[in-house]
Amino acid sequence: MEIDLTQSCVGELNTIVRDDINWPIIYGVGVNIKTGEIFPATFPDKGPDLPLRLARHFTGSHQVLDIYDAAVGMLRIGPFNYDPLRGVDLWLAQSDEFILKHLSTSPDVEPPHFAMQVRTTLRYIQDNQFPAVTVFRNNNPHYFRRDETTGCWAPVRY
Repeated sequence: MEIDLTQSCVGELNTIVRDDINWPIIYGVGVNIKTGEIFPATFPDKGPDLPLRLARHFTGSHQVLDIYDAAVGMLRIGPFNYDPLRGVDLWLAQSDEFILKHLSTSPDVEPPHFAMQVRTTLRYIQDNQFPAVTVFRNNNPHYFRRDETTGCWAPVRY
């Protein structure tokens, strides 16, 4: 099914001020495809290989990738490389509050798991400084398909 996004509510249109702090009114939305109803939604499942995908952004990649192929129903990650991140050991030695303050664009409104997720990503970068060598051996991407029974992403050989 093709969906055309005709409106996106970001910036000041999706901002409310509480105690002099800007907060998003809605963090995420879902769409009932039968009725067209739009409703606030949260998405606890962030998809497979999250530390790898976040590592790519942490190391300076700004290119948006189309990683889902609807024709075959698979998610394709990589192959890609990123530059090593200097000072990972120093970041990992910092407190959660320090990480929140210095690595978030909006530290007052981050979800509780923010620092933990950043630490997981930094450890991944530390362990995989050159993903083209350690993660994408033989230049092979990672493929995933959603299991119809559990709804979980499962690796696929393709």
